[in-house]
Amino acid sequence: MAEFKIVFVDEDPSAHGDLKAELKSAGHEISACRGGFDALDELGSQGADIVVASTSLQDLSGYQLSCLIKSNDRTSRLPIVLIKGQPADQDEFWRVAALPDALLEPEELKDVKAVVEMITDLIKAAKDQGWKTSMVKNLLVPSRTFSSNNLINSYAGLLDDLLIERLVTRLTRNMTGLVEPRKRFVDAYFSSINQLFSPDVLGIVIANPENPWAAFQLAPGLSKEAFDQLLAKITKQLSVPRDLALDVRGEFDEKGKGLGEFELLPVAGEKAGTGALVFASYQKKTFNATSKAFMSQLQLQMQPVIQLLLAKQEIEVLHSREAYRASIDPLTGLYNLEFLVGFLQQQLLFSFRQRLAVGMAIIDIDNFAELNDEFGYEVGDLVISTIANRLLNITRSSDLIARYGGDEFAVVLPNTEIAGVKVLAEKVRVEVEQLGFAKGPGRKSPHVTVSVGCAHFNMEDLNPETILRDAKLALQKAKEAGRNCVSVYA
Repeated sequence: MAEFKIVFVDEDPSAHGDLKAELKSAGHEISACRGGFDALDELGSQGADIVVASTSLQDLSGYQLSCLIKSNDRTSRLPIVLIKGQPADQDEFWRVAALPDALLEPEELKDVKAVVEMITDLIKAAKDQGWKTSMVKNLLVPSRTFSSNNLINSYAGLLDDLLIERLVTRLTRNMTGLVEPRKRFVDAYFSSINQLFSPDVLGIVIANPENPWAAFQLAPGLSKEAFDQLLAKITKQLSVPRDLALDVRGEFDEKGKGLGEFELLPVAGEKAGTGALVFASYQKKTFNATSKAFMSQLQLQMQPVIQLLLAKQEIEVLHSREAYRASIDPLTGLYNLEFLVGFLQQQLLFSFRQRLAVGMAIIDIDNFAELNDEFGYEVGDLVISTIANRLLNITRSSDLIARYGGDEFAVVLPNTEIAGVKVLAEKVRVEVEQLGFAKGPGRKSPHVTVSVGCAHFNMEDLNPETILRDAKLALQKAKEAGRNCVSVYA
């Protein structure tokens, strides 16, 4: 297998014979092209590790060929060596704009070994930066055929590709400012694409590991079965870790069509997650060379947009985690007072609209200050965390438990009358009284009891502070009654 792929571009295929022979003897593959368009066709179909081109060509000059390659972010790392031709071709502007890695005088080619060493060094440097032979295939549309013998069609095809690239560049530049909120982005994405290209199924997938989602726009006539098969292919090809959250624009047809042609174009993110563009047609062979040129350019240039979307979701996940941590009591893992009040406010509003009961209990550890003084704060923390765990086991999943204060807990019981609150409170009181809190074998265990105050939601008052006040008043009554008992606000 050849070590490196080297493309020579010169109108005289026999030119630079000594240099080519030396490179072949070193184990490299040599491909000779007579013009710039032939070189584009060779690069697009076979790839390359370096291009050595004369500046004097009849179709595309070496400068233009180099500029096409170097001005493309995806292929700029491909090394280019230009060999000066006629003096008239040595335009000062193009010497700079072409950005060749080396610009040689014809006389310099006489030192064949030095030129071979330079070419090898350029290739190795590009490889060290991650260059692969196949990367240049993304320079222009793979389906496009170029030929130096058919200049009219080649120039027309090149102009088409450059115009499509320009259109897609403008489109994706606009997209970068619309990544949030998600609905606005999806609306803008579908609207922008449809102005230029309208497949029967148009979609975008953001396969974030935490919260993957996809949006689709459907033309009339697609069956639900065909859509489910499409989702299965997407999930498998992208290795989506969980179900996609779907935003589907359009209706399914019970007797609808399947998909005749399907393109899933992955767009990798910088870190975790990936994205993809989806294009599908109800008919076979609908996507011609121009359609594929558009899709190919969009796939390449949507990468920064996809990365923004993935980064946005990563930030949202981090924020949600931070918000969760900010709402949790570190000792018990229960919600804190701030979260309790916010939840209670929402629950009371919902219950008012649905005319549903809400109950509340505040649980206070009796004589907790004396317990800390006698047994130490380590045992005090053990008492608090143990009671918190028991509350989690006793209550329903729909109930919310919070650490209300240093030695107090609050339980919100949706859809629960006051009688139900009292039953729970008594159960908590009995179980806590039976718990043991010894810190190690042979050590004295404190006898712990709790007092509980119970209250219910007054439909005429949506202020969460009211039900909290009522529960605290009931708790005070329980303490005044001797502690280790349950009291209900009357």
